[in-house]
Amino acid sequence: MGEEKREKVLLIVSTTRKSPKSVERAIEYAQEKNAQLICLYVLDSELPKAIVKQMTEEGWLGGKPSEDFYNALLKEYERWGKEKIDEIKKEAEEHQIPFRAEIRRGDFLNQVLDFINQEQVNYIIVTRRRRSNLSRFLFGSAVAELKKQVSVPVEIIDE
Repeated sequence: MGEEKREKVLLIVSTTRKSPKSVERAIEYAQEKNAQLICLYVLDSELPKAIVKQMTEEGWLGGKPSEDFYNALLKEYERWGKEKIDEIKKEAEEHQIPFRAEIRRGDFLNQVLDFINQEQVNYIIVTRRRRSNLSRFLFGSAVAELKKQVSVPVEIIDE
């Protein structure tokens, strides 16, 4: 009948969410449950746009910055993501935890929800940036929205 189905633990990292505590927790949880660790790195395509806009408004960039600059920022975030995934993979291998990773580009929440629906994960670990309650109230929180929209447990690690 084959081996029983292994649980899947999803660790979500992105250009704005990186926490050694969340990696440590994901490794610990995967070990406890003898689960597969899946790392999803979301390259939030809105972030470079926001950076370019801010730098233009503050006079660091003149006129309309080139598409090349935007693409260079995206490429840098992708390189950073691959490095982060390699670090997590190495740690998972040291603990003999089955590991796999995927990089996705686009809106954080949409990419995460799409991935969760495809993969049918059992447990999610995500980092939340420290922000004021007012900021969270005014601008919402992708992590809070994620927790509302999924049916599996979501463990939130505050940076």
